[in-house]
Amino acid sequence: PGTPTDPGTPTDPGTPTGPVQIGPGAPGPFTWEWKYDAPACSALTVAYPVAIPSGQANDVNVRIETDRGQVTLNFHNNLGTWDGTMLFPFTSHPSWPAGVTSYAITWVQVGGTNYHWQGRVSCATDGDASTPDQPQLVTQINDFRTGTLSIRRGSTVPSDTIEVEQASAGEPVTLEQYVAGTWTVARTFTTTGRGTTRVTFPRFTKRGSYTYRLTKSQSLTSTGDATDTLTIRVR
Repeated sequence: PGTPTDPGTPTDPGTPTGPVQIGPGAPGPFTWEWKYDAPACSALTVAYPVAIPSGQANDVNVRIETDRGQVTLNFHNNLGTWDGTMLFPFTSHPSWPAGVTSYAITWVQVGGTNYHWQGRVSCATDGDASTPDQPQLVTQINDFRTGTLSIRRGSTVPSDTIEVEQASAGEPVTLEQYVAGTWTVARTFTTTGRGTTRVTFPRFTKRGSYTYRLTKSQSLTSTGDATDTLTIRVR
């Protein structure tokens, strides 16, 4: 087996700035379908099979959606192949964008296996590579009506009782209206301790077409969400 790539100088014990071996490899039997664990916010951990063929473990690619754009981090071992259990940190990688505050890991390719991890691990960071990043709860707004609804002038739309999953109690949700190419705030509602609230609409006094959606802003602890649209046609 080859030599692990230089892990660099840690900013504190246990916080590597590059790939580093942290334990033994996974015992056989070897197959080309071997799997590794899902990524965490701070790093990907790969336990390479003890019997992996020589030359098969020198590349790892991780696709990440950040609030600064998409990035694919490539970890390449120029000195040989990795073995044992390797840790691949993200935020200290040379290609990590500056100023990132939130990101989601969506795809991983590890050389030496046909298996590819796909999913979404959402995270928030304080920008300090020496401190662990925190997973974000994946917010979901349920029970907001969508599609198209026709009503008579002077009428209103029946209210919706919606539920917001994976968000802090009391955080607001916003009813937004699409006006002249821009989403604008129409009304704001505060959720209860159970994450529910009643969404009401204005009375429509003019004919026309009105488009709305419901949003929950992203926070350090949750991803936020936006529903599909509701278009109201007033006759």
